[in-house]
Amino acid sequence: MEQITKYVLYISVILNGILLISVVGIVPFFLYLSILFNLLFLWYSTKCLVKIGNVEEDMTHLMERNELFLENLEQIHSLEMYYGDEQLQSLINHSRELVNEFIDVQEKYFEVEIISEEEYDEEDQIEENTTTT
Repeated sequence: MEQITKYVLYISVILNGILLISVVGIVPFFLYLSILFNLLFLWYSTKCLVKIGNVEEDMTHLMERNELFLENLEQIHSLEMYYGDEQLQSLINHSRELVNEFIDVQEKYFEVEIISEEEYDEEDQIEENTTTT
C-alpha cells in the first residue's frame, strides 16, 4: 500500500507539472520545479541532521562505556591479588588508547570541547574551594 501511495504521489507531481506548463507557460513551471527542489533539499537536510545527531549520541555513549570499562579495570588492577599484573596493565593501556581515539574522533567531527585531566582536576579543586567557603 505504501508503494502505491509513493507512485501516485510521483505521478501526481509529474502530471501537475505538465498541466502547469501547458496552461500557464514555462515560467510558472520553473517556479513549480524550484519549489519542489527546495522542499526536497529541506527534507534531505533534516534527515542528515537527525542522522548526525544520532551518530554523536552513539559516540558519546560508546565513550562513556569505554571509560566505565577502564575504571573497572583499574579497580581490579588495584586489588592486592592482581596488583602489578602485566596483562591487566596492558588492558588498561589499550583502554586508555581507545578513549583517546574516541576523543580525537569527537573533536574532529563534532563541536565538543574536551577537557584534559589536569584542567578537570583544577576545576574540581576550584569547585571544592567554593563549596567549602
